[in-house]
Amino acid sequence: MIFSSIPILMVDVLGSVAMVVIALLSLYKATKLREMDPDNAVFLYLLWICVGFTIFALSRSFGHILKQFLIMTTNTETWHAISSYSGSVNTVSFMLVGLITLFFNQNWKINEKILTGRKKLEDTHIKLMDLNQTLEQKVIERTERLTSSEHKCRRIFEQSLDTIMVTDSEFKIMEINPAGIALTGYSRDEMIMKKMRAGSFFADPSEWERISDLIGSKEYILNEETEFLRPDNESLLVLITGGIDYGAFGCAKSYHFIIKNVNEKRQMEQQIAQADKLAALGELSAGVAHEINNPLGIILGYTQLLLKEESKHKDDLKIIEKHAQNCKAVVSDLLSFSRKGSSEMGIVDINKVVDGVIKFLSNHSDFRNIKMTLNPHTGDRLNILGNEQELAQVIINLVINACHALDGKGNIDIATEKTKQGKILIIVKDNGKGVEKKNLSRIFDPFFTTKPVGQGTGLGLSVGYGIIKRHRGDISVKSSEGKGSIFTITLPFYRKKT
Repeated sequence: MIFSSIPILMVDVLGSVAMVVIALLSLYKATKLREMDPDNAVFLYLLWICVGFTIFALSRSFGHILKQFLIMTTNTETWHAISSYSGSVNTVSFMLVGLITLFFNQNWKINEKILTGRKKLEDTHIKLMDLNQTLEQKVIERTERLTSSEHKCRRIFEQSLDTIMVTDSEFKIMEINPAGIALTGYSRDEMIMKKMRAGSFFADPSEWERISDLIGSKEYILNEETEFLRPDNESLLVLITGGIDYGAFGCAKSYHFIIKNVNEKRQMEQQIAQADKLAALGELSAGVAHEINNPLGIILGYTQLLLKEESKHKDDLKIIEKHAQNCKAVVSDLLSFSRKGSSEMGIVDINKVVDGVIKFLSNHSDFRNIKMTLNPHTGDRLNILGNEQELAQVIINLVINACHALDGKGNIDIATEKTKQGKILIIVKDNGKGVEKKNLSRIFDPFFTTKPVGQGTGLGLSVGYGIIKRHRGDISVKSSEGKGSIFTITLPFYRKKT
């Protein structure tokens, strides 16, 4: 009977040992899976199940082996005493497994919600990544557009022929373009670093007060005409348009100005008015000169005949002759003024004409104490299509006027130049008393003169103006009282047709 129970005993013992080994291996594997993914609820469930089964396997196997050992050693009563404890451990083990299973059901539902939430988070993350990439692309595109727009605005600002100026709320210059630097005559650093005010450019401070008050009340100005004064005392007529810019949120307000130089336009209008005036007056002068010239010639002739005879009225006749000669000179100027000019035009070398004028006048007594300097153009010949005698007459008149402005002592500089635009310049400069600002606009008017009575007819510059206009040229003057004058004749360069 004992022999027949040995196989059953062996199966029971070996099965118990095998159950323990399998339980421990399952526990080990579950532990590794848990370590690989600590957040996985299934792996957590497997771990706790393996723990419960391992406890059960240890309790069950230990109880079977102990039972067989006590029975074989005839200690059956001892087994009966402890068997209830082994059964309790087994019961607790099964209850633990059951509780784990019940708990896992609830835990699994929570895990499903977590997984669903994770999936949504992953989907949202993917969408955010796509949005982020799209946003980055849009940022790049908008940055490129902004850079392009800024570049275009900068080019407009830099290349504008009109002055663009930006000031702060106190009218201190913050930015100005190259055209503004050329217009005002100040350097960019001088204006910005030294915080010059916009009012510094105005020739009349009261004009700036008027314009600044206008901006303050209306918040803008439109084509306000005023006069600027450059550092070299040259005045310019300008049109100013401007207004307030409040900028973005939190930014201080600023003022933007666009300034247009209309000085050349004013000069052109004056020249047109001058030409109209000369044309009308020329026709009148021709008729008056012819009507006066004949009786004047008779008076002068009879006076000279009487002077050849002995007479007690010889001194009186000389006075008559002198004043008749003066009248004849005035009539001669009138005829020159009204004459349309000779049609004989040819190629004239300006340097040759100027040199001839200098040699002619240098022997005159009025030029003994005057230093005349000639700075001729040294490149190609300064040829124009014109009348040599008329051009010489204009230059002589300018040099004589410069001599009178010097009161017989000083310097006269005469220069000839050729510009890149194909224009020939004749420049007559003196360091005399200059012309008052109020008289500059009238200097080419017929019969206008600042010389004392008997020293000028006021027709010299008018005649010269007409001659230069007939040669398709221009004549201009810059002068400051007490600093001398600069007359500039501009003529077109003659290019021989091939």
